[in-house]
Amino acid sequence: MKALPITEWLPDYPRTNLRGDVVAGIALAGLLIPEAMGYAGIAGLPPQAGLYATAFGLLAYAVFGSSRQLAVSPTSASAAILAATVAPLAAENAGKSVVLAAAVSLVVGLLFLIAGTLKLGFISDFISKPVMKGFVFGIALTIVIKQLPKLLGIGKGTGPSYMQLWHTLTHAAQSNLWTLATAAAALAVLFLVDRFVPRVPGALLVLVAGIVISRVFQLHTHGVDIVGAIPAGLPHPNFPILTWSDWLQAAPAAVGLALVLYAESLGAARTFANKNGYDIDANQELRALAVANATSAIFHGMIVGGGTSGTAANDSNGAKSQVSIITASLMAMITLLFLTGWFYHLPEAVLAAIVVHAVRHLLDLRELRRFRRIRRIDYRESLAAIAGVIAFGILNGLLLAVILTLIALMRYLAESHVAVLGRLQGTREYVDVLRHPEAEQFPGILMLRIERMLFFANADGVRQIIRDLVAKAAPPPQVLILNCELIPVLDVTAIDVLQQMLASASEKHIRMVLAGVRDPVRDRLAKASLLTAIGEDNIFRSVDHAVDALTSTSSAEA
Repeated sequence: MKALPITEWLPDYPRTNLRGDVVAGIALAGLLIPEAMGYAGIAGLPPQAGLYATAFGLLAYAVFGSSRQLAVSPTSASAAILAATVAPLAAENAGKSVVLAAAVSLVVGLLFLIAGTLKLGFISDFISKPVMKGFVFGIALTIVIKQLPKLLGIGKGTGPSYMQLWHTLTHAAQSNLWTLATAAAALAVLFLVDRFVPRVPGALLVLVAGIVISRVFQLHTHGVDIVGAIPAGLPHPNFPILTWSDWLQAAPAAVGLALVLYAESLGAARTFANKNGYDIDANQELRALAVANATSAIFHGMIVGGGTSGTAANDSNGAKSQVSIITASLMAMITLLFLTGWFYHLPEAVLAAIVVHAVRHLLDLRELRRFRRIRRIDYRESLAAIAGVIAFGILNGLLLAVILTLIALMRYLAESHVAVLGRLQGTREYVDVLRHPEAEQFPGILMLRIERMLFFANADGVRQIIRDLVAKAAPPPQVLILNCELIPVLDVTAIDVLQQMLASASEKHIRMVLAGVRDPVRDRLAKASLLTAIGEDNIFRSVDHAVDALTSTSSAEA
């Protein structure tokens, strides 16, 4: 992969794709521009911060990214985490909020650059999907709760999300009917357009209609909050100036933001790369996100990442290359140069409706039900992540999500399972007799398969299970075959446990045999002098070879 992927695809770009890409880019801009303004509001930033991020984040990604459809712009999850980071540090200072948001974007970009340089693109694979789904579900609920006061036209509450929800419910009777009607109409149009004419950019339609209706009926005179003046023109590049204390306080949240953004972005990029039959480079994606966030920061924007909804819209509208992303970027710049004056009368309730509609896909109850059907423990971890975000806030919820992921990983690694094997009649295949009770077992031979890698976390558990299986076997076995084909390597703890098992088997006059031993395992046994103790004649390439050798020996002795 070159440093500038655009130099690979642009010279050979087929002109026949140009019309489709431009149309897709215009449609993408129609979706991203209203959403970016709404996401800026979630983060506690002025609407132009979202527009700056969209314009320059998209363009930077198009130059450096390897995905042909990924729409890199402000996302709901990053906006919510950014709000939780910036609000306490800015202390309601709007000017400082903008600078802090840019600083966090810059730190996130630096983290992505370091990760890309060190080729750490694999790290997203270590995030538990159920936990991440639960965390994002919790963020979506938080966003909806925070938008409710804007939809109703009442003051917002403070504190954790559940307290804000309680405040909204107890003050709902004070709703501004004009605001409520505006929000209800916007939501109705958004969902109807989504249902019946999905190719129409519903967010843009609602935005334009909201501006027109607001101007005609002078909604601001009826108590409906409006966006107000948005500066026209493109921003001048500038490096955010902060104290060392502010930089250090912003850094921890930047780590969490980078983790969430990369997981979401890479997931969307891989999904549509697979659909369209090409590959992406995970490490190049890190570098592209680094440049996109740094560019957004320098041009007074906010955090950007690859959003699923924007990418899906780009793909469904026929985007074949990054030309659609460049087109959307140019449309955002044109909006900043010539159209910001039109947004003055835009009702805040319409932006809130656009945000609520945009995050609806994150409230994925079907996926939660799937987790419950497949594996209950994953389902409970998802619910715990949701509850953590709602009860303790987004940043603490993120910390809880990471802890839950580590617990899930440790639980999986520490699980000890040993299967008793038998041979299927008429085959050379050895299977778990619990699942296949018809499988043949051989008198005097106990065949076991260790179902996990054997290492310090589960070695003693495996030893205890094998001891119990040997004790329960009737009649007592003369030979114990351990199928080690699922064990890639051994650590010191595992070697010590095997040595203990060998000693225990010898005391009981049981011959211990190892089958399916890989070369790295054999090398480690030799270094520990355990290979000699076991004996080369007790190590076989497979269970089948071991059974053949042992049964033929028994027949010869008889």
